[in-house]
Parts: sequence; C-alpha cells; structure tokens
Amino acid sequence: MRIQIKQLNWPEGNYMIVIARGLLSAAGLEQILTKVTAASLAHTDCKILIDLIEATCTIAPAEIKRLLSELRPDLYPTRNKVALVSPLDDNDHANLSDVSTCLAKYGFRIAVFRDSKAAVDWLAGLA
Repeated sequence: MRIQIKQLNWPEGNYMIVIARGLLSAAGLEQILTKVTAASLAHTDCKILIDLIEATCTIAPAEIKRLLSELRPDLYPTRNKVALVSPLDDNDHANLSDVSTCLAKYGFRIAVFRDSKAAVDWLAGLA
C-alpha cells in the first residue's frame, strides 16, 4: 500500500487529502488511520478526503472488528470529518461501507462515496 498525504491549512478551514494505492488490508487501513490522526491532531474540524479509487479492498468483516477492537478511538479527533472515495467495484465499495459503518459506531464522522465530487460536497456541507 502506497500512501500520500497532503495537508492544507486555510483561514476557511483545515483539509487533508490522502491518496492510497495498492492492496488495502486491515494493516493498510490502520496505517492510514494512524497517519491521518497524527497529521490532524493539531487541527480541529479537519475535513479529510481519503481517495481509495486505485486501491483494492481486501479487508474481511472479521478483520474490521479485530482492528476496531485494537484502535483507540479516544485518541482520534472526533470533530474531523472523513470521506472515503471507493473504487467502482461493488465488492470494494461494500467492504468500505462496512468499514465506514464500524468506524461510525466509534464516533467517527465518516461516509463512503463512489465519486470525489459527492465526497467533497459532503465534506463542505453542501450535500
């Protein structure tokens, strides 16, 4: 899994763009969440777009539960808002929807989208 993170800090708000390519396993998701958390701790109300269009999701539901049982959601900035942009493949989208649902139960403000425009609109509060 290759991950790139760009952080943008403007007077109008704090934004982060994460681009992940390759196989997205539970370890890859953990790596993304760890990097996003570390990068966003200093910024409240950070809006985060995680582009997974060029990733293949290989996370099984059991792995999601295991990962979430090990996560420390209390360390995650809860005022952040995360939009996952999934590959068009239905299985990948379904897996990421499961991930999103599980993370939302832990207080994450998160949603999954099939296209970047809808994700950006949601982050901006337009949708």
